Amino acid sequence: MARRLIFVESNTTGTGMLALTTAARLGFEPVLLTGDPGRYRGLADTGAEVVPCDTNDFSALAGAVSGPVAGVTTTSEFYLLAAARLAERLGLPGNPPAAIWRCRDKARLRERLAEAGIGQPRFAAVTDAGADVAAIGLPCVVKPVDESGSQNVLLCRSWPQVRAQLGRILAARVNARDQPAAGVALVEEYLDAPEYSVEMFSSAGVATCVGITAKEVTGDPYFVESGHLYPAPLDAGTSARIVDTVRSALAAVGVREGPTHTEVKLAGDRVAVVEINVRLAGGMIPALVRIVDGIDLIEQLVRSAAGLPVDLTARSGQDSRAGIRFVMADRSGTVTAVSGVDTARTLPGVRDVLVSAVPGARVAPARDAYGRLGHVIACGPTPEAVGETLDHALAAVRVSVAEEQSA
Repeated sequence: MARRLIFVESNTTGTGMLALTTAARLGFEPVLLTGDPGRYRGLADTGAEVVPCDTNDFSALAGAVSGPVAGVTTTSEFYLLAAARLAERLGLPGNPPAAIWRCRDKARLRERLAEAGIGQPRFAAVTDAGADVAAIGLPCVVKPVDESGSQNVLLCRSWPQVRAQLGRILAARVNARDQPAAGVALVEEYLDAPEYSVEMFSSAGVATCVGITAKEVTGDPYFVESGHLYPAPLDAGTSARIVDTVRSALAAVGVREGPTHTEVKLAGDRVAVVEINVRLAGGMIPALVRIVDGIDLIEQLVRSAAGLPVDLTARSGQDSRAGIRFVMADRSGTVTAVSGVDTARTLPGVRDVLVSAVPGARVAPARDAYGRLGHVIACGPTPEAVGETLDHALAAVRVSVAEEQSA
């Protein structure tokens, strides 16, 4: 029986290295194909075989695979299509590459959802910074179709601001992983409404809802996720409407296997799909699911990639809610000290505290997910209890920053 499990790159935080160690724990031989092993902190501790190759060149990627392979997967948004193509080429389980492409290219996703009559913001896909997008209205959201982690996503309140942001996006030649940029931007209706993510797992085209996460984001003009609460405090009817909408969206784009993380906004009775990510949620949401429901989503990702049955049975513990808040800089400058981490860890209800910033690092207020400096995770019996614990824990953690001096 083939035991080699191929990972095409990884995300750089959260689930990435855990997926490699989980594969080993399940008896597989994890193999990471990567163009830059130094990108991944903790990689050496996973025991994974590392195969350097140009993961942005599919021929080079396919040529780097040797021996019998049990499955192909990735925890990186940027390599979902490459992993799907490689799995298809090897005759292994996975989603059709066309389904991944429809979700990775946010303009294609918008077009497919419109064809299927599924709720979403008004939108225009443009290739010219001077395009007439007045029909979308102000304020509006301008973003690239091929990035991740809220990179280059901006809330615009004037047409000059829209044109400037379009110019920045369309001028990009590569994305965050040095892949050729799509050269397309989206201008979308801004929905000032609560945001949620729906964590699902599909098998043979049947999507099972694991749960719904309530999301907090930073204010105008950026959309950096600053915290999550799982499960979201929603009534049964509202939850059902959200889940039904997401199931219809997944069917429309052709997702058949594995995890999905679909972001939606709830504007009154209107459920609007913001985006579909054919991967596990980031932002440590799988850790929140495990605390509350006892479901190891990373293990299920590995099992699904290898064609094994998944187990989504909830095993509820004493804590019915879990949440996370992210540590962020409130000014630009150089980190001089990090304190309070041990104090925060001793607070009742706190499950995890991590600060990745170290003295000497240059930091700035986050404009995307990659600008966050750490997190605190807590659990409790109610949303209010979790929120109070997170407030205390976040207040205890201090990242001291010496502000940059003006020239």
